[in-house]
Amino acid sequence: MKQGETGTGIEKISGWSPLWRLTLFVTLASLTVLFCAVMGVAIAWVWLSTEHEIPLEFSKILPEHRFIVSAAVISASYPPLILLTFAFMRRISQGSLEPFGLIRRNWLRDLMLGILFGATFVAAMFSFYALTSLVHFKPVPQVNWGHWFIMSFWLCPLVGFTEELVFRGYLLSESERWKGKKFAVVFTSMLFWLAHLGQGNVHEPLGIAGTLVLGVAFALMRYFTGGLWFPIGFHGSYDWVTFCFGGDIGLGLPILTDFKPNVPAWLVGPSGHVGLMDLAFYLLLLLSVVLLMPKFWRKGENSVQESQGQQLQGDLR
Repeated sequence: MKQGETGTGIEKISGWSPLWRLTLFVTLASLTVLFCAVMGVAIAWVWLSTEHEIPLEFSKILPEHRFIVSAAVISASYPPLILLTFAFMRRISQGSLEPFGLIRRNWLRDLMLGILFGATFVAAMFSFYALTSLVHFKPVPQVNWGHWFIMSFWLCPLVGFTEELVFRGYLLSESERWKGKKFAVVFTSMLFWLAHLGQGNVHEPLGIAGTLVLGVAFALMRYFTGGLWFPIGFHGSYDWVTFCFGGDIGLGLPILTDFKPNVPAWLVGPSGHVGLMDLAFYLLLLLSVVLLMPKFWRKGENSVQESQGQQLQGDLR
């Protein structure tokens, strides 16, 4: 093959406009996730059916069997999505992943800080609910610790890494090349919301607002910290604490406490739903990211990054 020739479709996209690359990626990513998810469901259903009589409706099967199906879907669909995203990233940036936020400098520290702050945020929110009697948290007498281990050390890290890599890694960078930072934040947050349709009340006003606010907060974390590792850690630990103490969201995930709201659903949503108080905490998180992160993140260590954060903060205003 002569120098300059391209051999595959992935190699050709490096010369395309950001709009066409975004369109191709979203299309391929959607088809990949759909196909692999169907395969995961089929494999789990066949495996379970050989040992148990499984009803056709997902909501009617036992929680431990729902967990197997949910784990199979996530495990089958997310790794191929990671590989697809890496393929696009490497082709566009000539092999380097740092332009998409996967920086090497202080990556472990940023990841650990993200995990700490994500867990602290959800713990503070749930503590407020418990102290004000908005929610009653009742310990679950029996926990499937095998499933809990899989959720804690495989599913939650996988979901946090994959979704941040896709939305705040590749999609945020490509949409920024297309229309700038403000558009990138809004656009990727909308895609993040669309990807979560069907979960809880994401299709209702409070659910829409809550998902969009979280999407914007994750995108700003990516910009203000200069990399993906902090939002990856935050996202993974946010999901883990929510799944452990926020009650069963219908996927059969193992929980440590039952989440029983003592108020109407519009104020504090049941498991997997967003209520008005939940939205207030998400807005508080977003406000903290906008006002505090540019001032305190690596203060005095990286003047270029700090100036970029201040510039972005000014653009948002």
